[in-house]
Amino acid sequence: MTVVPEVIAPTDASADECKSNVATYVVGPIGSGGLLKRSIQKYVDWDPQGGGTAAPLAESPDAVGEIPIFSKVFTAGNGLIYETTNDGKLNVYKDQTDSGGPLLKLVKTHTAPWKRFKQIWSNGPLIHVANNEGGIDRYSQSDPVNGTGAITKINMAIPPGAETISEIASADDVWSVGNSIYTLKNGTVRQWRSYSGGLMAVKVVATGLTGALQGWSPGPGTFYTMSNDEESEGVVKSYTESPFAQVNGEVRTGISGRAMADVASCLAPADPSAKPFSSIPEDPDVPAVPAEGAEPLPLTSPSVFSGKFTLGNGAPASGLPVLLEAIDVVPENGSAITLPTLGKTVTAADGTWSIPLPSALPADVEQAAAENGGVVNAVATVAGQTSSGIQMAGVSHLSAAPVAAAPEVQARVADAEVVPAALQPASSISGSDEPTSLADSTANPRDAQYAQSWGSKLDATLADRNGDSPLPKWQSATGDVPTEDPYIINGVNTASMPIEAKDGGCDRTKSEVIDKKIYYTTVGEAHAFWDAKASFDYDNKVSSTVETAAKVGSKWTVTGSVTLGSSIGSSTGYTNKGSYYAKQWKIPLLYTKIKETWRCGGGGPMTRYVIKPGKYTVPAGGATGKYGKDVRHLDGTKFLKSPKKNRAYVTAGSYFQISKNKSVKWSGAVSAFGVSLGGSTSYDKDHRQRITAGNLKHMKHYIWGAKDGVSGKPGVFYSY
Repeated sequence: MTVVPEVIAPTDASADECKSNVATYVVGPIGSGGLLKRSIQKYVDWDPQGGGTAAPLAESPDAVGEIPIFSKVFTAGNGLIYETTNDGKLNVYKDQTDSGGPLLKLVKTHTAPWKRFKQIWSNGPLIHVANNEGGIDRYSQSDPVNGTGAITKINMAIPPGAETISEIASADDVWSVGNSIYTLKNGTVRQWRSYSGGLMAVKVVATGLTGALQGWSPGPGTFYTMSNDEESEGVVKSYTESPFAQVNGEVRTGISGRAMADVASCLAPADPSAKPFSSIPEDPDVPAVPAEGAEPLPLTSPSVFSGKFTLGNGAPASGLPVLLEAIDVVPENGSAITLPTLGKTVTAADGTWSIPLPSALPADVEQAAAENGGVVNAVATVAGQTSSGIQMAGVSHLSAAPVAAAPEVQARVADAEVVPAALQPASSISGSDEPTSLADSTANPRDAQYAQSWGSKLDATLADRNGDSPLPKWQSATGDVPTEDPYIINGVNTASMPIEAKDGGCDRTKSEVIDKKIYYTTVGEAHAFWDAKASFDYDNKVSSTVETAAKVGSKWTVTGSVTLGSSIGSSTGYTNKGSYYAKQWKIPLLYTKIKETWRCGGGGPMTRYVIKPGKYTVPAGGATGKYGKDVRHLDGTKFLKSPKKNRAYVTAGSYFQISKNKSVKWSGAVSAFGVSLGGSTSYDKDHRQRITAGNLKHMKHYIWGAKDGVSGKPGVFYSY
C-alpha cells in the first residue's frame, strides 16, 4: 500500500467528549429482516482510536432494527440514524439501546427536501447530497444532538461542473469526519476539505486498498474498509495516521451488509482491561469450571457394523441383501483390486442391518487397520430394482473397532454418527465427467471446475457461518447445488417405489483410485474473548471422523463417514492466541477418488464413485497445519442467549480444557474434489481445546458449551 502523509485537523472537542467506543451499524442484505425488509445490526467498536488492535468490533446484544428494502440509511453522530424513503420521507431515528430503549426510536419525520441523489452522507450538523444534476447540495440540521430540528437547505452548494463532483458521485463510498469528507474509489481514499465557499481541496490519504468497497470512520485519525458488497461476506481492515497505514488486517470477518459509524468528534485510547459490554450484570448462578472426569465407556458396541437403508422417501428398504467390504486396502497407485468381504446379511423390516466385525481379518485388512489406529473402515452396498426395471443402489460408509482396541479408539468409533442411507437411481452415464484413471487425472487437472462448486465456494469463505447446519442432500462437484430431483426418471418419481432384491445380491467390488489430492480439513477450533488466550492441540496422531461421498447417478451425496487414526508423529495446532481470537485449525489429509465397479443379480456392471479421506500427508513445501475460518462471531454477548446449563466460568489466571468425548461436527470441514464434507475430532490427551483466563480479577471469564455443559459433551466451548 502506498500512503501519502495527511493530518486530519480535529473538530473542536473537549477532552471529556473523546470516546473510547463508538457504535457501528450494519444494514443487512435484502431479506435479512424478513420479506421486503432489511435488518440493521448494531456493533460497538471498542478501540476506535487504535483501529481495533486492542479490543473488538463486537455485536451489541439484541440491538437490531428493520427498514424497508429500498430505503437509504446514513448516520449523523450522537446516535442519529437517517432514513430517506422511496415515497419522499426523511425519517430521523435515535439509537436508545444504551438506556434500554429501541435501536430505531423515531424522533422526527420530514418531507425529504431532495428527490433523487447519487450519494448522501452527513457529519451531524450538515447533510451532503450529490444530486442527479451534477452538483452537491447541503442541508443543515438545527438540532444535531437530538435530531428533532429543522432540515434547511443552505447557500453552500457545490455547482455542477466542479472537478470534485464526478469523483464523489461515482465513489464506492463516501463519509464525513468533522469538516473533512472522504471518498473510497478503486482502492484509493481521498480527503476533501469543506470550506465556507463550498469548494473542496483533494488529498490522497491511502492507495492500493485492493478489494475495498466500503469505508467509514469512527472519528478523526482512523478509518475502516470492508471488502464486500451487500450480497457477500467481508473482511474489515483498519488504518490509522500519521500517515495513514494499515494497523489491523482482520478486525472482523463475515459481516454482510453496508457499514456506517456513529462518528465521534474525538477519540480516546481503549482500556485493555475493560470487558466489552461490562454493563451486563454477572450471573451468580454460573458455576466454576469442574475438574475433568474419566473418559466415558462406549454406549454401543464398536465391534459391530450397523446401519439402515431406506427408499428415497425415507420408508424402510426391507429384504435387501447387504454386502459389507473393507475399503482402506485400495492402493493409492491406481491399481485395481477386489475389495475383501467382511460379511453379508439382509435388511430387516425396518431397513436396519448389522454385521459383527470378524474376529479374524484378511491380512491386508489387518495391516490397513493397524495403520489406521486399529479402526476398520468399510462400505455396505445394497441394490435392487423397481417393478418398472429401474436400477436402484444404496451405499453406506462406516467404521468398527475390535474389542482389543484401546478404549479411546472404541469410544471414538462408538460415538461416530450413523445416518440412514437412501437408495437412489443408478445411472448408466454416471462418471462421464470423471477421470478414467489416475494417469488421466494427473494429465487433466480439474481444479478450475471444482472451484465453481457450491462446496468449494463454501470452503473459500473466511467466516464459518454454516457451523453444523446440514449439508445439501445432493451436490454437484462443478456447479451450484442441484435443483433437479434425481429420483425423477423419465418424468416418474421413483422415491417411493418398492424395490425388489436381485437374485444373489451383489458381487464383490472392484476398486481403483482415479484421482488423489491433499486437502486441508478442519479438525478443531478454540476461542478467547476479552483478556483470555486460546489454544488448540492436535498431537501425535490423527483422531478424526470425516464424511465420505458417493455418486451412483449424476450427483454426489454424503454416504456416511470413516474414522481416521493414523500416526502423524508430530504436533500441530496453535497456543496462547488472543485476546479476542477464535479460529479453526486445519490439517492436510490425502483424499482419493475411487471408481468402483460391481454387479448385482447377475446383471450388467454398475459403477459408483467414492470420495474418501485418508492419511495425514504434508505436501512438499506445504504447511503442517493451517488456520481455518474465523469463528469470533460465536463469542462475546452470544453468552446471553446460551442455555444456562451450558455455562461456567474460568477463574482469573487459571485454564480449562476439554480432552474427552468429541467435537462438534463441522458441516463444511473440507471441500474435496468440489464436494463439501463434514468432520469432527475426538478429544483426548493429545487433542484438546483450551482457554487460559487473564489475571484481571474484577470480572468472571465466562465460557459455555455449544451442545452441553462443559463437563458433559459440549463439542466446543465459547468465550465471554
